[in-house]
Amino acid sequence: MGVTLSVRFPLGRYHANPWDRSVNEGAVEWPPSPWRLLRALVATWHTRWPDLSADTFDSLLTALADLPSYRTPLVRPGHTRHYLPDFTHKRSESGSTDLTLDPFLSIGRDEELLIRWDADLDSEQRAVLAKLAELMPYLGRAESVCEAKLLD
Repeated sequence: MGVTLSVRFPLGRYHANPWDRSVNEGAVEWPPSPWRLLRALVATWHTRWPDLSADTFDSLLTALADLPSYRTPLVRPGHTRHYLPDFTHKRSESGSTDLTLDPFLSIGRDEELLIRWDADLDSEQRAVLAKLAELMPYLGRAESVCEAKLLD
């Protein structure tokens, strides 16, 4: 049967550094890795719905263990540059700053990232995933505010 999550980014940006890559490399992980998706669900469980039992949550993660497929919207890469003071910086002097990049992808605010697992969830698992998606505040770095929902 399958289950599909829809994720929108209402601020129009997605920030996520690939695993084992520096932010200054300017790379963005797209689409979000399965590990990042499941980690976001775990973080949402711990921070937004701690009353959910571990057994119930574990059964959902087990059901979503296979790799998902994606339908991705059109994205455009971008970055901002930030000069941050280093350890030798003095307020009264210029210089002594380090350049840090903030790479991101621009995404239309109404565009949807669709994530589909070929998993047969029972009604309790579907309800849990729907509520976790609704509670998920961001995907990727905290600047990547998202609105997620379970599609029928």
